[in-house]
Amino acid sequence: MTTQTTISKFDVESLTPIFKFILKGVRSEDREEVQSEAVLRILTAIDKGQVKKDIFTFSHTVVQRAVFDYYRKNNRMISKNSTSVNFCDGADEEYGSTIDYFSYATEEIGYGLSDVKTDYLNNLCMFTPQQRRIIDFMLFTEEGIDMKPTEISNLLGLNKSHASRAMKTLKKLCQG
Repeated sequence: MTTQTTISKFDVESLTPIFKFILKGVRSEDREEVQSEAVLRILTAIDKGQVKKDIFTFSHTVVQRAVFDYYRKNNRMISKNSTSVNFCDGADEEYGSTIDYFSYATEEIGYGLSDVKTDYLNNLCMFTPQQRRIIDFMLFTEEGIDMKPTEISNLLGLNKSHASRAMKTLKKLCQG
């Protein structure tokens, strides 16, 4: 008979070999966030009594899924490209400065939403009707942009494989 793991008996250091193995391919700036998410998921599962057998195997699976979920979420991020421009046409005499300045900063994150919409609309023939329903909901509804494709497919009553294929096709389209 195996004893069930509890939070008080669980040693986070026991995850070190799992983290070393699974996180070796994860970008160094992302490791801490993935690790934190995985530990949180493991502790939550232990607290709810969801770990039935081997904690090591269970933890390995949870860490692996945390990595997949992290990159899935961050790779599908679509936000508008933004440019902010600051211009001063006079000296700031209040602070004793007599120099005029012009500065600008450009920040580009993800794909431009309008570009993705245009590429998608110009290539509708590449998508099945089910995939179009998922992408339409994601790109053209306010709540859809914040949802995962699998959540959208569940909401629309479609198989999640349609969501996966739709995102794969959309990604190829945007990168091409």
